[in-house]
Formats: sequence, structure tokens, C-alpha cells
Amino acid sequence: MNLIPMFAFSKIAKEIYVSNKIDKRLLKKALYLRSECVPVILYSHLSYDILKEKIEKMGGSIKFELPIIKAWSVNLPCDKLKNFATLKGIHFIAEDSAVKLQLYIATQEIASRNANDLGYTGKGVTIAFLDTGIYPHPDFTKPKNRIVAFHDVVNGKKQPYDDNGHGTHVAGDAAGNGYASNGKYKGVAPEANIVAVKVLDAYGRGLSSDILAGMQWILDNKDKYNIRVVSLSIGETPSLPAFLDPLVRGVDTLWRNGLVVTVAAGNSGPNYNTITSPGTSKNAITVGAVDDKRTSDISDDEIAQFSGRGSPYLYKPDIVAPGVKIVSTASENVPFGADEVTINKAYRTATGTSMATPMAAGAAALLLEKNPNLTNVQIKNILKSTAIKIDDAGLWTQGSGMINIEEALKKV
Repeated sequence: MNLIPMFAFSKIAKEIYVSNKIDKRLLKKALYLRSECVPVILYSHLSYDILKEKIEKMGGSIKFELPIIKAWSVNLPCDKLKNFATLKGIHFIAEDSAVKLQLYIATQEIASRNANDLGYTGKGVTIAFLDTGIYPHPDFTKPKNRIVAFHDVVNGKKQPYDDNGHGTHVAGDAAGNGYASNGKYKGVAPEANIVAVKVLDAYGRGLSSDILAGMQWILDNKDKYNIRVVSLSIGETPSLPAFLDPLVRGVDTLWRNGLVVTVAAGNSGPNYNTITSPGTSKNAITVGAVDDKRTSDISDDEIAQFSGRGSPYLYKPDIVAPGVKIVSTASENVPFGADEVTINKAYRTATGTSMATPMAAGAAALLLEKNPNLTNVQIKNILKSTAIKIDDAGLWTQGSGMINIEEALKKV
């Protein structure tokens, strides 16, 4: 009988313990990047001075603090990850992963036009968008400028701009007033105020730490601008359990602070378990996409093939909204590789759960206009309980179904 020495057991146990404190994606990177520094998100309760000393001793550097999730954005050499994980006060090292992007007939389908006709337009409610920025389109700036704040995490610019076009389209889905089309192409909440936080670059890419920095800015300024709703049309393939996922933790913090958060289900369908992070948050209102066939008749609607699906272990999405060939505001720039049609230069079409998500955000703004005292949980429940089922699409495909704003307002 071969006996394994006790010290060997302790060495193996230590290796397992250390590996469990590091994101598996980082461990794979360490195999070939070796001494190269990589961006990570570090969960630690150590003070700045102590942490800075330990990180610099190993050849790394601190980028900035992420108080929204009680973490730090840090650069660390790959070959020092395991050594760093053994230090006292280090809880977990997550990859600072790359995140990417994911109305006319549409607004008739979800009955927001009827709600607007009844006088509910989102007036007095502010929606914040974490995206590629915003172009000062006439649908946002006339007859008065409703872009009440702009914050640029990526380049530090002060004036609103959008070097990609995605953020402008998304903002129009929720809050465009149709000024440049005499009201034809109007968003769900055409009088809502807009806060645009640029967290993605010209190619629609960004790090999780930049998005978390944007979330922190929203949290710090929510009272100043009366931000009640946050819309995130972004996502990444989840690889960590929700309690360790930095983006999910950030979204959950926003939710705990009373904000309504709508998040895209992602464009990785039609298989199960294709919801992207932070759409996997159990708190956030995760929104899938419907193909409305460009008619206002809901009977011919289908859940879009690309729309992310949940599973028996993840009851997502929560609701769905139109997300195929949606007409909305165009900026001077359009998304790279976009399959789109430009309409009179002021508008263009776009497809994805990115387009469905802000419609749910606009719906939340209408409900809050009617009753500012509604909680985010109440809004989520109202939108789900009044949604309309799409054919025989299952629970993990459409959630509660297509949002119906007119019926939702009746419940307020």
C-alpha cells in the first residue's frame, strides 16, 4: 500500500485553496502570458496604502477603487497571481473581462403610444444609459435639451458625443421624442430626462472595471439628477457564480439602492443558458427580444432566434420587447459592422436585445411618472404580471412575455 506523505497532502490542499481564489480565466491566461500584467478586479478589505505596497512589490499597479462592489481595479503580473492570492486580506481575484454591445411599430406593439396619448411621457423621470455615449440629436435637445448630464469614463471628455452610435440608438428607443420625424419615430418615454455615461469605446468594447466606474458615478449622482432607471444594453459570457461576478455585484448594488435596472438578455440564443452577464442578476429586469415582423399585430410575433435564453436553473429573461430592425435615433457614427438601414440620416434601424432593453427602461419611467413612490420590485412585478405571452414560447425563452405598458399603467 502506497502512502502519500502528509506534506504532499498539505501542498495539494494549498494549491486547491489558492486556485479557488482566482478566476479560472486568469489561470488559463497565466499559462501563456507569464510575467505580463493583466487587468483584474480584486476583492480585498485591505487599506489603499497596504494594498498598494503589496501590489507594487509584485510588479503591479492600482488603477482605481471600485467602492460599488468593495473591490479594486488592478494590474497584476500573471506569474504572481498565485502568490498574491495567498496573502492575508485577499478574498478573490476576478478577470477584468471585456464587455461588448449586445420605433414606430415597436412602440405600438407594447402600447406605449396609447400610454403617451393618455399623458404619460416619462416627464420628470431620469433614465441613465451605460453605453457608448450619446449624440446631441434633435430628438433629445429640441424643443429643450433633455440630456441633463454626460460622464465619460473612457476618454474624459466633457461634452456629449458618441463615436460608435449604439448609445444614441438605445437612448432613442427609450426617450427619443421624434422631433426630427414629426413624432413618427418616437421612443417609449419621450419626455424623460437623459443621463449618458460613456463606458464603451468607439468599437463598442470596454472593461468591466470601466462599467463599474460608470455605475459608481450613477450611484453618486442619482439624487442630483433624479436618476430612477438605469439601462444596460451590454453583456459578456458569464464564467463566475453570480456572487463573485463583478458586473452582477454592481447591478445588485444599484438595485439595493432603489434604482430600476434593465439589462439585455444577450444575443447568444437560441440555446439554453445563453443569458449574458449582468443579465444573470436575479434582481435586474432582464429583457429578451421579440421579432414583431414590422406589424402592430402581436399574433405574428416570435421570440428572436438570437435572444438569450435561461434554463430550469435560471428563470430569465423576465420579459421581452421588440428588438428586430428597430428604428431609432442615429448619430454621426454607426456601430462597426452594423446591419442597418439609414432613414433620412436622422434615424437608422438596429437589431438585438440592446434595442429591447431600453424599451423596458422607458416603460419603468412611465410607471414612475404616474406614481413616483413605486419601488423597483413593484415595477418589476407590474411589468411581469401584465405581460402578454408570445405563442407557445417557454418560460426560459420569453419569461412572463411581451411588456404591455397600457395594462401596466392600469395596475399602478
